[in-house]
Amino acid sequence: MRSTEHGDDRHSAGAGGLDGRLLHDAVRLVLRAVVAARDEGVRATPPSGAPPLNRDKVDSEAAMLLRAALPLADRVPGLRASLIRLGAELAAPAPAEVAVRLCLHPGVALDLALVPLHLAALGLGDPRLEPLLEDLFGQDRLRGPERPPHRELEQQWLHGLWSGGTELAEFARAVSASCLAWEFDHLAGTTDDAYAFTHAILYASDHGRRSVALPRPVPAITADAEAILAVALDAGNHDVAAEALWTWPMLGVDEPPLAARARDLLAVVSTGRGFLPGPGFDPAIHEQLPLPERDAYVLRTSYHTTLVHGLLLASVLDGGMHRPGAAPSAAPARPGAASALLPCCPPRAGAQEWWSRVASLPAAEQDALAPALAAMALRRAAVNADLAALRDILGLVTSYRLAETPAVRQARLLLRRAVACAGIAAGYSDAAQATSAG
Repeated sequence: MRSTEHGDDRHSAGAGGLDGRLLHDAVRLVLRAVVAARDEGVRATPPSGAPPLNRDKVDSEAAMLLRAALPLADRVPGLRASLIRLGAELAAPAPAEVAVRLCLHPGVALDLALVPLHLAALGLGDPRLEPLLEDLFGQDRLRGPERPPHRELEQQWLHGLWSGGTELAEFARAVSASCLAWEFDHLAGTTDDAYAFTHAILYASDHGRRSVALPRPVPAITADAEAILAVALDAGNHDVAAEALWTWPMLGVDEPPLAARARDLLAVVSTGRGFLPGPGFDPAIHEQLPLPERDAYVLRTSYHTTLVHGLLLASVLDGGMHRPGAAPSAAPARPGAASALLPCCPPRAGAQEWWSRVASLPAAEQDALAPALAAMALRRAAVNADLAALRDILGLVTSYRLAETPAVRQARLLLRRAVACAGIAAGYSDAAQATSAG
């Protein structure tokens, strides 16, 4: 896909290079999380205060990784054996226990059946459950509670796992109702908004297994993904970053310079620690814990981030569905754009690894990241309500002929509306003064 300082290692021995080893590391850590989640009810809460593992959530997400990684089982040394162990752990709960839960909660049966559905799709299902699944998901399927659009898209995806396909008109409606149909709010959007976007990509593309008719042009959607990635990197949020990064392989298009550098960063961090730290991971707390409690802390704070990194790696290694030219590169920035923008977003706590890597890049490679640096700086200025900084950053965008990205466009609109707000405030002040004088 591109050359990096890890390029030779990544592409050596097929999928058995660095990315393959990191995928295997992710599978092994997730396997530990699945086993640990079984024991959470009897384990004392460690002094770290990290929230306990949710068994249903861990099992469901582990099943997704199992399905994503299985096509690579014989291309990565040792991976097949780890996947077999993971599949056995996921199949361990008694079918009677699963069946009772499905019977009692038919409206959320698809959610509860995620693990059996994934195992069945891999030929690992329990045939004793098949008649019940047929009854639950056939013509009399109960739709259950109203869901946000990306969760409805998930329901369509899960039902497709059971039926072997999707009802095209219903699936198209779900995609068009999701956040993929409109531009993301890059100046005020929340972490939950970012997750809705990344999950919609995963469900719509079925982990990159299918080409899907999207409600907007692919370049518009990848532009949103790039800005979401930029904000996540600036916040030191590896979890959102890893999920945003799967946009390009799952849609089958070439990644931009920012995505290439971000993947390198996640690989370096994962290699150094043996896992990818989650947003709740605090290295100071980790170092202070007794050795027996450190692994539980890592699993509780970082299993999910390591897992989604595994999903990303599996998608990259599996090759996606490449459509050349679907996401054309923007025109390069003028030399010096990055050095002009970097003072607008000085390194901050929690993201030192990212900013250290940016600082180590040659000037030309920094300039290739200039649109992302502008998005980071604009987001900071908007969050701080610093309109003067917002104006100055937009001035740099114009001076260095940077692309009119969604974040830039939204910043221009924010300034325009701020002027309108100032006029309203001035009118209100004048009226108040007139009333007081009268």
